[in-house]
Amino acid sequence: MFFYLSKLIAFLFLPFTQMCIWFILGISLKKRSIRVKFLILGLVYLFFFSNRFIVNEVLLLWEIPPTPYENITEEYYAGIVMGGVTNSEKTPRDRVFFSKGADRIIHAYQLYKLGKIRKILVSGGSSKLKDFKYKEADNLYNYLILCGMDPTDIILENNARNTYENALYSGQILENEYPGKKHLVITSGFHLKRSLLCFRKLGMDVDGFSTDFYTKDRKFNLDMILIPDPSAFRDWHMIIHELLGLISYKIAGYI
Repeated sequence: MFFYLSKLIAFLFLPFTQMCIWFILGISLKKRSIRVKFLILGLVYLFFFSNRFIVNEVLLLWEIPPTPYENITEEYYAGIVMGGVTNSEKTPRDRVFFSKGADRIIHAYQLYKLGKIRKILVSGGSSKLKDFKYKEADNLYNYLILCGMDPTDIILENNARNTYENALYSGQILENEYPGKKHLVITSGFHLKRSLLCFRKLGMDVDGFSTDFYTKDRKFNLDMILIPDPSAFRDWHMIIHELLGLISYKIAGYI
């Protein structure tokens, strides 16, 4: 129930969803003065949430910055790669189709080759409301095999549907099979905070490694400041989703 409810709440709070509501009300209501107010509100939403400079500043505050490889002086047993980075709806099935976030698995493999982690645990089932046939972790496992990685160094967890379950099921595997080890959680910079809170709530000894950055280094560029950018909506959607995730996970006792 929590899984489905969280998706519904996230949809209703998205800036694009709310902007559409304001415009629909501004067109459909009978009283002209109220229609005008909703239309103005819709325009404010449109210009604010399409501003690339504003969303970049918010993301710079939100994302956990990258860690240089040379600063990782501790050897971790497993790098835990959080799913959500492949396209399971694309054929043919003889390859892995990546979406935004592929840095998670690419950087994990780099950490493995550099000797910073001894194994890679890929975590993720299906986040779909239906059709659970194709699982995220299976795709990531196949990718690592294609890279030539030793299968004995890959740990598969393919049942998790959300961040809490990533932590729960990965933690069960690692604590049962490799107790007393320290691990590295590898996920997007915007997602790392919630991920670490979930793992640590379950008593796991983990550090974090952030990847897949939505931010650009701060620049006072007139194009970013003045020209609306539709992709800014995508970034706001991600921020709202993650903020609601933190709130709902706190209420549910996951963090």
